[in-house]
Amino acid sequence: MTTDRPESANHYWYADDAGHQRGIDVLEAMRSYRAAESAMRRRSQASMGMGENDLIAMRYLLRATAEGKAVGPKELAQYLGITSASITVLLDRLEKNGHLTRQPSPFDRRALIIVPSTPSSELEAATLGDARPELLQIIEGLSDDDAETVVAFLTRMRDAVDQVDSHVFDRDERR
Repeated sequence: MTTDRPESANHYWYADDAGHQRGIDVLEAMRSYRAAESAMRRRSQASMGMGENDLIAMRYLLRATAEGKAVGPKELAQYLGITSASITVLLDRLEKNGHLTRQPSPFDRRALIIVPSTPSSELEAATLGDARPELLQIIEGLSDDDAETVVAFLTRMRDAVDQVDSHVFDRDERR
């Protein structure tokens, strides 16, 4: 396995041990990818004039709408982990910019549902849908076996990461 990183690079969370070089190369590639993805998300947010919670909220609303589900402000606030005051500010901002509307709920006349607007451009649709053509092109170049290996690897890594320090939250929840 080859990498583009200089041999003298310092790895801030793991030792450069020759016996673990493959693992170090994989972790370094993942760290580099996460940094690039974060930078891409910041650029996308800036180009659309949205903050991180705005994008997360819109993705959630678009996914729920595609699944035929109605979403109210309380549910969206819970999903985002923000207060009712904060969700009101977020919804006001998104509605003002034409990204959503609030409509009376067909199920409860006292309640509102949030309806996302259809993305107005191909870039906006790709940004909100996480399906950038540049990324899909790379993924489509994978063989079925390679794609299966990548998905399995990332799933196992996610599961491992989810367990890191999980005992801290278990202990805090008991208080």
